[in-house]
Amino acid sequence: YFRGKMDCGDIDILITRSTEDGKTHAGRFDLCVLLRLLKALRGAGIIVEDLAFPEDSDDLEATYRGLCCLADQKGSKYRRIDFLTVPWQSRGAALLYYTGDDIFNRAMRLKANALGYSLNQRGLFGNVIRDPHDRRIKMNAGKLVASETEEEIFNILGVPWQEPHERVRE
Repeated sequence: YFRGKMDCGDIDILITRSTEDGKTHAGRFDLCVLLRLLKALRGAGIIVEDLAFPEDSDDLEATYRGLCCLADQKGSKYRRIDFLTVPWQSRGAALLYYTGDDIFNRAMRLKANALGYSLNQRGLFGNVIRDPHDRRIKMNAGKLVASETEEEIFNILGVPWQEPHERVRE
């Protein structure tokens, strides 16, 4: 729906929070919110099956995968649902990565690679050194150059800005 399509195959929900309050992500705030949300959705009969729970780690990223349906609607289709907690500074890259059209995303990553960058759900990284014999292998992680908004990633890669609904395959 983010891209303006009439239906969807699966549902991806990003959870993040601003760090302007100075608390950053102390106490794994996002994971606590996610676990409370899952409990409520299970209780309402919306989440019907767990496929993968977040691993318990200090990483600020956590992923839950499950199946859901609208319990109160007869004949409701089951959908895969993913909840992803992402650090605030990665929100633009995560939005592009997780909610974008898959072919469009691959094209953006290929463009980034051709320009000497690396693009993933955490951001756009510059100064990436790759193995000269196999360009798929990174010798270093590079330096983060953009991640907060999709638009800044488009600008750096020289891609004209497109609203999410304009990135849809026909």
